[in-house]
Amino acid sequence: MLVIYDDIYQWKGPEGGCKECAAGDIRHTPWLITCRLRIIDLAPGTTSVMPLKRHVVLAEDISDGPRRRICAESLGRHIFCEFNLSIKRTLWIECDPFLKEAFHAAHFTPAYHDGEETIYTITWRPLLHAEKNTLKTHLTTFSETT
Repeated sequence: MLVIYDDIYQWKGPEGGCKECAAGDIRHTPWLITCRLRIIDLAPGTTSVMPLKRHVVLAEDISDGPRRRICAESLGRHIFCEFNLSIKRTLWIECDPFLKEAFHAAHFTPAYHDGEETIYTITWRPLLHAEKNTLKTHLTTFSETT
């Protein structure tokens, strides 16, 4: 396993404002979304069988305001694009905002295509036993870093 990113990741909302804002209203300021992000490549050191999910993303919302499980919804496509990750071959895990030791995996389902990109819906599930065992060290150190 190789950690390819382990830092704070920020995204400052849409640059030209938002579709919901009044036309021509340039007073709209983008919002800032901040998350702790660790990206792990599972392939290095693999000698026999390549894992079905090549990369793992560990994320936790650390934006100002109430803590939520929003990194996948808000930052997912930017992170997939910026780090050249395949949505089908990446396991996205977020830290529960209220229980630091609890992690959930995101399942991305294509909902529709808006002409430029595919829009996904996200459902959450608990981590599988094998996922917990494989990532035990990373999950422990990630939940301890606050």
